[in-house]
Amino acid sequence: MTAARQFIADEVVHTDTDSVHTVVPSRDEAATARLSWEVAVDQLVRPGLHVVRRANGTTETAEVLTLLRQVEEAVLPGSAVSGRPSQGSRPPASLGALSLLASIRREVRQCCRTHGHTAWATLAEQVQAWGEHAGYWQHAAPDYVVWAAQESTRWVAQARQILDPEPRLPLRGRACPVCRVDVVQAWSDDEGDFVRRPALRIDAEQVEAVCAACGQRWGLDVWAQLNTMLDQQLAHETLAVTGITHGDSSA
Repeated sequence: MTAARQFIADEVVHTDTDSVHTVVPSRDEAATARLSWEVAVDQLVRPGLHVVRRANGTTETAEVLTLLRQVEEAVLPGSAVSGRPSQGSRPPASLGALSLLASIRREVRQCCRTHGHTAWATLAEQVQAWGEHAGYWQHAAPDYVVWAAQESTRWVAQARQILDPEPRLPLRGRACPVCRVDVVQAWSDDEGDFVRRPALRIDAEQVEAVCAACGQRWGLDVWAQLNTMLDQQLAHETLAVTGITHGDSSA
């Protein structure tokens, strides 16, 4: 992604130094890229729907904020009520959200700066206007359409990773090493009923792993070591069972 390229769209010459294609895509490639671009833009700017299934068999549908709006709220955790930035260093997730939003704004503004768009009130409106070029650019600038599809798809993946990161320490499916409980019944305001949840969880305020069944707590450094020991124990138990099985079959 080092070669400079130029493409013409809406009678405006654009320069992009992060080219991903050195040859003009085929019609099929451009058509596929256009669909991918439009799908990614929809995922970024359109509200989602979450279906809640209650214990009595009824379901309710709730509207979820757009993916971009969720990322914007992740930039300043805890400031939604006061409207003032929090003091101190930003958490890593907030820095990731800030970087992603800056990348999206930079690309959209650079691409659409001379197109005569009306003033945008939100970043979602900017991204939506940017995506509306896909139909025309599929034919006028297919190389950019392919690049935009890849870039917007990457934005969606990054946003989802920021909002729902992989847990650093595996807890789901683990039984507490003290009480051996792996699942507990906990009240859910969303469900209006008791639901099954993993017994082990991370207490972000105390920076500890906690068992909801027996109340045992571990520092995360201790839990990491304990988790390794549990993995090794499970591996030894599996090998032992496998050995017995093979011994029985050979007999």
